Parts: sequence; C-alpha cells; structure tokens
Amino acid sequence: MSRSTPPSTTGLIDAVNGLPVRRHTDTGAYYVRKAGWPHFWGRTLDALVVMVVAGVLMGAVNAANQDLVLGQLSTAMFASTGVYVAVMAAIWFVVVFAYGMVWGSVGSLGDAASGMRSVRTSNGEGFGAWLGGWRAFCWSFAPLYLVVSVAAVFSGSGGDSFETEFTAIDLRSGLAQGQAPVPDATAPAAEQFAEAARQKLPTR
Repeated sequence: MSRSTPPSTTGLIDAVNGLPVRRHTDTGAYYVRKAGWPHFWGRTLDALVVMVVAGVLMGAVNAANQDLVLGQLSTAMFASTGVYVAVMAAIWFVVVFAYGMVWGSVGSLGDAASGMRSVRTSNGEGFGAWLGGWRAFCWSFAPLYLVVSVAAVFSGSGGDSFETEFTAIDLRSGLAQGQAPVPDATAPAAEQFAEAARQKLPTR
C-alpha cells in the first residue's frame, strides 16, 4: 500500500485505514493520528462556527447600539470608534475562548464531524476547558496557522496544528474500534521484529 505518510515507527499500521500506529510517550498506549485532510476540514468547520456565532452576536449588539438600548455603552460607542472596535473585539475573543472551552472539555463540532479528538500526545488525555479556551485564544493571533495546516495536510500529518504536545486521534480508526493493528510492510525489519516481539505478533 502506498501512502504519503512515512513508515510507522512502531512497525504497525491501522487495520482499517493503513495509517501509522503511534505511541503516547508517557503511557505507551497506541493511537492513530487523524489524517491530514479530515483534520483540516474539521478545524475549518470549527472556524466557521466561531465566525457565524461571533457575527450574529456582533450584529445583535450593533442593532441594539443603533437603538440606544445599551445605555451609557451606546453613548460611548457612538462617541468613540475605539470603544466600538473594542466592544466588537471583546465579543470575538469571548466567543473564541468559550468555543475553545467546549473543544477542550467535550470536543468541538469539527471533532464530531471528522471523528477525531484532540488530546495530549504524552498520555492521550484531554486538556480541559481552561487550556482549550487559551489555546483557541492564542490561535486567533496566529495568521500563519492556516498556512501551517495546509502544509500539514500535504505532508500527511494529522497532528493537532503546530503544537507537538497535542495531537488529534482518529476515533474512526480500526484501533479506536478495538481492532488490533497489523505489521507495516514499509517499516524497517528490525523495528518490525522488535515491535512484534513485544506484542507477541507473528513476524514476517
């Protein structure tokens, strides 16, 4: 089977999608990264959700401001462009942070649609609402994120952005569904033999 991804470092590949099987560095448990394109489109969906929600809220605040129903805030927004921009920026970042909290605790809509889950590379655990919010907040300042994500797609990566301490695991892989991985024909023979011996799998 030809793949754009490099040979598996564990000597194993997923029985369903053929992607390399990896290990969490602290626990040694196996996992399969989400493939590049599904990961990219899942994160694109997340970005669209944030933009739509923030846009609706901004529109609602702007309409309320036009009707002068916000009291002193309406007066301040009319009197100063800086205040108006600050209010709109605050709405944007609150939505980003709140969505990040959802993503870090129970998973985002992009995760659900793509069948993936963002976890810590070290142990496979989630990173929680607070860190999820801050990760999303910091990403809003990273204009190169889109470029990095596209580059990751073409390199075959399924990592969760450019942060190596986090990864997106494939919840639709055979491994996640309880199927045992199979030996990787493209892996070096020594690695494959060592991994097979550890897992008591037959060597080729």
